[in-house]
Order: sequence, then structure tokens, then C-alpha cells
Amino acid sequence: MDVLGGNHRHEAPWKRMSKEELDNQYSPSRWVIRLGAEEAMRTYSQIGSEVTKRARATGRSLLDVPYGEGEGEKLDIYLPEAVSEAMPFLVFFHGGYWQSGSKDTSAFMVSPLTAQGVAVVVVAYDIAPKGTLDQMVDQVTQSIVFVQKRYPGNQGIYLCGHSAGAQLAAMMLLANWIKHGVTPNLKGFFLLSGVYDLEPIMHTSENAPLLPTLRCAEEGGKPPLQSSTMWTTLKSSGI
Repeated sequence: MDVLGGNHRHEAPWKRMSKEELDNQYSPSRWVIRLGAEEAMRTYSQIGSEVTKRARATGRSLLDVPYGEGEGEKLDIYLPEAVSEAMPFLVFFHGGYWQSGSKDTSAFMVSPLTAQGVAVVVVAYDIAPKGTLDQMVDQVTQSIVFVQKRYPGNQGIYLCGHSAGAQLAAMMLLANWIKHGVTPNLKGFFLLSGVYDLEPIMHTSENAPLLPTLRCAEEGGKPPLQSSTMWTTLKSSGI
């Protein structure tokens, strides 16, 4: 039996999958052949923790800088050796299906980028179940506003996100910067393995912590994060 029942000719392929197959397709760790799911997650976390410790040991970092009033609204800033007002910035948002991951294991890109004169900002946000998807989008928006206001002479802000972090970064294409009183100097997006259509996740076990915030909107059965609009924007932007 397919997830939603029925077998419509023009429906999305995921709607014809069983819940078990959908769970399998939306669990990336299950597809790691060399190590297995659990060992892959442990290895990924261990490597992330080690490279983050090394990046922080350079002494050119500002850690746990508050970008908002919430306890989870912190970011780390890693500066190149030659600091200037006109530095380019890469702002990174970690993945973890909006319910795991941390900035404290996500500084893997710091050393090669700061060596080239790029400042790196790694952002924390309130993951589920504490944080809702709408709240996460707001926090990511606030973090970018903070960077722009703190470094107004920047040479460009480049957003990078992995998995759930890529979805959150992509949502910045829809942000209303006017209400924040600043327009960030966004120059580019690096979206890695992003999940942009959130509706299928509603029918997987990954949805449990997100359930309160993944209510379908009336239009197209999409959640209230305007994923259909976002996907159109991504395609029109050539991303």
C-alpha cells in the first residue's frame, strides 16, 4: 500500500512508496556502506569535534557570541590572520534533520577558508523539539542580520548549509530584510544535500519531533514554510 492511499498517475513518486521504503529513502545514514549507520554517525561527530577543537585553538576565534536573546542563539566567529573591514564571510548552518547537530562540531571548513582570508561564522539554532521550523528560520535570519550589522564593510556574505541547514539557508531567499532594517550583502549560496520539499518527511519516523510544525498548508499540501515557493525561487536563481 502506498503512503497516502490510491495510485494516481501523476502523483509524486514518493506518494507511491510504503512507509518503510519512505523511511529508508529519508534516512541517509542507512546508505553508508563502508561503516554502517551508527558507526558513520559516530565517526562524523568525532571528526567534527576534533577539527572544531583545532580551529578554536588558533586563538583567532570569538565563541558563543549572542546574536539574539535566546539561550540557543549563539554563533562562533573564526577570523583570518589578516583581519580587515572588507573581509568576505562564509556563514554555515549545520544539518541534522532539524533535530540534531551542533555548531560545536561543525567548524571543519575553518582552516582552509581562513587561510585564504575568509572569515567563517558557524551558527547555532534551537533544534527540535525545543525549536520549531518557523523559529529556526527566524533565528537564521537574525544571525545574518547580526553579521551584517557587526561587519557592515564586509566584502560579501556567502551562506552555506548542509542537509537541514541547506534548507534553512535557502529560506533566506524569501526573507523580508526590510523589516529587519538592514539588507545583508549576500553574494552566494552553497547548499549541500538540502531537503527542500518537506511534505514527504511528514510521513516518516523523522517527523515525530517536528510534528507540531509540519502541518500541511492548504495549497498543494505544503507545510507553512512555503516550500513550493522556495523551490521555484531556487530554480529561478539557478541554484
